[in-house]
Amino acid sequence: MIKKLSVVAAAFTMVLAPLAGVSSAVGLPCSGGYACDDKDPGPVSWDKVMTDDRALDKPCGSVELRSGKKDGKWYAWARVNVAGGCYGYEAWIDRKGPNGTIEHVLGYCTVNDIQGQNFGNMYYWPDGVQIRAGFKHPNEGWDKSGVTSWH
Repeated sequence: MIKKLSVVAAAFTMVLAPLAGVSSAVGLPCSGGYACDDKDPGPVSWDKVMTDDRALDKPCGSVELRSGKKDGKWYAWARVNVAGGCYGYEAWIDRKGPNGTIEHVLGYCTVNDIQGQNFGNMYYWPDGVQIRAGFKHPNEGWDKSGVTSWH
């Protein structure tokens, strides 16, 4: 009987353990919209998260245009990945308004080690605005950067 109870308790713990992180997640660290520009997306309990696009530098790295929806609004950020044996990258997002004005290098982040990943801060992504993610090696010219398509 004790053996049976310990198996049931272990199964119960395995089911609830992944939920522990969800309950501790918080909502937006700001009041929403443009007030959330340049905030950390990590601790937010997103309603939905997507990878919208990816740019590659085979075989060393990639940048992902990531987005999350909270309270009916979308926010975007870049996530950069570096493969083992390769050196670091810088990553960011660009935001283009309906009038064509571009805000460059938002949510800048780096991965300096030879393997790892990092993500930049989030920026509001309202209807009518386009976002893309970009990345390059440190000390390379901007003309060497890789970017996703505009979304």
